[in-house]
Amino acid sequence: MVVGEFQDIAAAFARRGWLPAEETYSTAVWKTIKSFLFGSQYRYSPVSPLYFFGRYQDFARQKPRHSIHERNHLRLWYLPMRYGGKPVFIGQISRDIGVRFTTKTITTHKIDPDVDEARHALVEDLLFSQTVARVGWVKGVGYARPSNPRTNLTGDPYFTDGVRSVLILRQGPIALDQIKTLD
Repeated sequence: MVVGEFQDIAAAFARRGWLPAEETYSTAVWKTIKSFLFGSQYRYSPVSPLYFFGRYQDFARQKPRHSIHERNHLRLWYLPMRYGGKPVFIGQISRDIGVRFTTKTITTHKIDPDVDEARHALVEDLLFSQTVARVGWVKGVGYARPSNPRTNLTGDPYFTDGVRSVLILRQGPIALDQIKTLD
C-alpha cells in the first residue's frame, strides 16, 4: 500500500532508478526477444498488464538489474479511498529471475518464489528516496510456507509471510531518523 500524491510517488520511484515501460508493440516484442536470446539489457521492456477489480494498473515501473531476465516489476492501482486527505494505492511487486516464451503472451517472466524479498527491497529503496514519512505492516494474503507454496497465474510457486507493507510518502527530503512507524 502506498499513500501519497501521484507526483510524489512518481518522483520517489524515478529518484531510485525505477523506469517506465514501453507500450507493448511489435518493436518492443522484437527488442525483448533479442535481449532474451543474447542476454543484453533492455531497460524499458514492456510490463504486462495486470488487473485489480477489472482495472488495468494506473502506474507501472520497473527496475532493471543485470539483464532482461532480472528486473523488479511494480504496478499500482488507485483505490477509491483517501488517508489523511491523500490518495491510496494498492500495489504488486515481483522480482523477475528469468524469461520464458508462452503461447498466451509471447514472453513472460519467471518470478523469484520469495516474494517478500521483493517487497523488502522496495521498502528499502523507497526509504532511501527520502520521501517515506511513515511505514508499517498489515495483514495481507496470509502465510505460505516454502515447503507448501502457492502458485501464481502462470504456475510459478511463491511463498510469503503474508503481510503487506504500508508506506506514506510526502515530498522530502525526510531523513531516516525522522521516519515514523504506523501502529
